[in-house]
Amino acid sequence: MKKHNPTTHIGELISKTAFGEMAKGNKMGAVIKHSTIFSFWNNIVGVKFAKFTKPYSIKYNKLYVSAKSPVIVQELNLYKTKILKNVNSYSMPLGITITDIIFNYKNYCVSTPSGLSNQVEDKPIEITKTQLESIELDKKTQEQIKENVDRIKFLNDEQKANFARKIESTYKAKNLQQD
Repeated sequence: MKKHNPTTHIGELISKTAFGEMAKGNKMGAVIKHSTIFSFWNNIVGVKFAKFTKPYSIKYNKLYVSAKSPVIVQELNLYKTKILKNVNSYSMPLGITITDIIFNYKNYCVSTPSGLSNQVEDKPIEITKTQLESIELDKKTQEQIKENVDRIKFLNDEQKANFARKIESTYKAKNLQQD
């Protein structure tokens, strides 16, 4: 009889789904893990800071966050330890440990310098909910995501459903970017 080894970490889940197969040879797995952490940003910092901040990168176990003003950066630094603890509660199951958070206000509003109108801006692509809903995932991918999420022992049913929706949205967003 074949032994069944249940998935215990979300990081294992991502590497076992279709994302894991796509990640071979490129950085898609890391991108999906980072975007999963970023999708929980409102829960990590709370409503007060979520309106004025955006996480934009994770490099060398440091989370880079853009804030709307220097005043917000200063206030965030006061709560840095608490935010670091919160972000690690979401990142550690993905296999990522965040050791520091770098707050920056200069990247929040990126504008094109005058005379350089065809220069590409380095900012996230915004995808609307309507655009995501217009993409249909094939049944095999949906079933594979649901099956792998159901194996996670430490999430309740509502959390599993939310996580599956987040993974599906990430997959749909990737498909939109490729088109």
